[in-house]
Amino acid sequence: MPVRFPLSHPVFSLALAALLSLPLSAQADPGREARLTVAQAYIEATLADLDVEAMVRTMYKPLLEEIRASGQEVSEEQEAEIDALYQENMAEPLVDLMRAQDEIMADLFTLTQIEDLYAFYMTPSGRAVMQKLPQLTEAQMPQINELVMTRMETMMPKIMEILELED
Repeated sequence: MPVRFPLSHPVFSLALAALLSLPLSAQADPGREARLTVAQAYIEATLADLDVEAMVRTMYKPLLEEIRASGQEVSEEQEAEIDALYQENMAEPLVDLMRAQDEIMADLFTLTQIEDLYAFYMTPSGRAVMQKLPQLTEAQMPQINELVMTRMETMMPKIMEILELED
């Protein structure tokens, strides 16, 4: 059964205040502001449980695995430097990208769907999903990279042909 926020919930107070502050032309979809407000709450809740540093590590771990598989040594110090570089350059933009999902969610999902997502991520199971997301991503990234690499070898010539480009 879907979880519904009562009308007295702060999420709706914020949505109503935001809606009333908009010019009439922006109120063409009055439900959008409510969806946006709940989407923002949902994103903040999921980010609270997401290990962003671990998510960033999933971005370079496959590269290091490939380098090591080719026989190249990567010391702990080198890996720490790479980690620091990635954390410095990717953590904040990744969080910013995730926060920017609120607008997309408000356009794609109904208020009920966003409320249901929010309710799920407030449960122990939902919180566990966000806590384990980096591990899931890291475990699957090598297979995704392999799939892309093997398929692109055969697809790229066809793409070039479709676009009428020469090799």
